[in-house]
Amino acid sequence: MQLWSSTGEAAKKELLDCFKLLEGELGQKPYFGGETLGFVDVALIPFYPWFSAFEHCGNFLMVEECPRLVAWAHNFLSNLQIQMAGEKITLLDTWISPFGNRVRIALAQKGIEYEYKEENLGDKSPLLLQMNPVKKQIPVLIHNGKPVCESLVIVQYIDEVWNQESPLLPSDPHQRAQARFWADFVDKKVYSLGMQLCTSTGEAAKKELLESFKLLEGELGQKPYFGGETLGFVDVALIPFYAWFSAFEHCGNFLMAEESPRLVAWAHKCLEKESVSKNLPDLNKAFDFLVVYLKSKATKG
Repeated sequence: MQLWSSTGEAAKKELLDCFKLLEGELGQKPYFGGETLGFVDVALIPFYPWFSAFEHCGNFLMVEECPRLVAWAHNFLSNLQIQMAGEKITLLDTWISPFGNRVRIALAQKGIEYEYKEENLGDKSPLLLQMNPVKKQIPVLIHNGKPVCESLVIVQYIDEVWNQESPLLPSDPHQRAQARFWADFVDKKVYSLGMQLCTSTGEAAKKELLESFKLLEGELGQKPYFGGETLGFVDVALIPFYAWFSAFEHCGNFLMAEESPRLVAWAHKCLEKESVSKNLPDLNKAFDFLVVYLKSKATKG
């Protein structure tokens, strides 16, 4: 910072001396941690993008002044790209599933590329039955041949494995517990009561669903997201049900904008993010599908 905030040579000299000390510590090892990536490597590599700014402000070339440090950075990034290219990630899902939608949103938030396989739940693929032999349900994330099942478990797995980008769960243990509680609330209340509302004629499910929405509004408060200033675990758990709001309104004869205006405003805020808008189903298509699907469930029931 001193280098580009002053014109003196002192900061430049001291910075280059620091780099040479780091080169001495690195020695002939591929990483500061030895044969594997270590604490010092992780601490230093974020400054690699700053090297060109240092060169510009100090009128020197890193490759001339600190060739081993530049070689270390290139080796680091090259191996990282190889590791990333070696990752094989597949998602088994179906387009209308809010549980699969939340997994896709989490993957998009992290910038993770993956292979998507649409499942026909009336004729489940051998791969789905192999990867989730217990419940035989979507979504299933397959990471390097290993399956992870249950949407909230998958979202947490994604957050823990790819933890350098856009954290979804807070680091504070109590806040993490609260986020898991409200995400579970979404599944136990919003999904369950929404299904009841649209497959029965009783008012009880409608009343309890609207009460659940008000509890969620209370938890949201005046924050832009449940995660605070950034999209978080509860946001990812709940936002897929925005595509179901119109079906809830149709079946319950109410308007979400009147009953839960803060929740609707929150949903619109979430939709400003491409990770959300590009991974939710078309609202009209979802409504048409859900009305027919839920009516068929009601008839069978």
